[in-house]
Amino acid sequence: MIKDVMVRLDGGSGDDARLAAATQIAEIFQSHITGLFFNVVPDEFGGANVNQAARAPDAGDAVETLLFQRLTRLHQPTNLRRFDVAGVLDIAETALPVVRTADTFVALRPNDRSNEPEELIRDLLFGTGRHLFLVPDDWIGFAPLDNIVVAWNGSRESARALAESLPFLHQASKVGVLVVEREHQNKNDNLKANDAVLHLRHHGINAVKYRAVGEEDETADVLIAECRSLGASLLVMGSYGHSQLHDLLPGSTTSRILRRSPVPLLIAH
Repeated sequence: MIKDVMVRLDGGSGDDARLAAATQIAEIFQSHITGLFFNVVPDEFGGANVNQAARAPDAGDAVETLLFQRLTRLHQPTNLRRFDVAGVLDIAETALPVVRTADTFVALRPNDRSNEPEELIRDLLFGTGRHLFLVPDDWIGFAPLDNIVVAWNGSRESARALAESLPFLHQASKVGVLVVEREHQNKNDNLKANDAVLHLRHHGINAVKYRAVGEEDETADVLIAECRSLGASLLVMGSYGHSQLHDLLPGSTTSRILRRSPVPLLIAH
């Protein structure tokens, strides 16, 4: 069950999408919401070079008050934790041990508009042992998370994502396991995802298998197109690639999905 939801808040416009997602998850599972406010303050050795809503202690106090008021207006139990940090690298280092104690961490998909530090998402994805719940920066939430697509390639990472997503899958009315096959298949390709579908059915989830065709460098585009075609409200996937570095290289499947997914993304490593 998802009982402990953590969400990064910074006092900016992105908080609307973050809180919409955190609130929706909390209402589904009757969860507790913890807001994490990383107040970036200049240090004595040159200051912080990061675009944040708060840069000085007095500004941080004002943002903290605003965030506390927003959280107290929600209909779920909440609390706010503030951390004064010197920059983006400190945010990731500070967040890691905290987020490891949550069931899910909500943030925006990193892109050039969202003001979600890509370093933070990278470090939490590879370092927490938990899934991340990432939403588009213009997402308003509250569309039911009842049509979920699970991207399956048989990897350890996709197995982790599948296991992490089980609470959400139990709530969905429609679950599809999507495998992207190469145009030139071998004799075992037709069996891909069959065991994953059977595993979900053993959990009482009436999953079905979907197949799509695409080469390795087309995987992200195929996943996005299939999510749109199937009307998915959530995409579940493990990080793609052969290493942490490869997974988030520009143009990699993981990086492209993180930046372009039209629906919320539950991702694990």
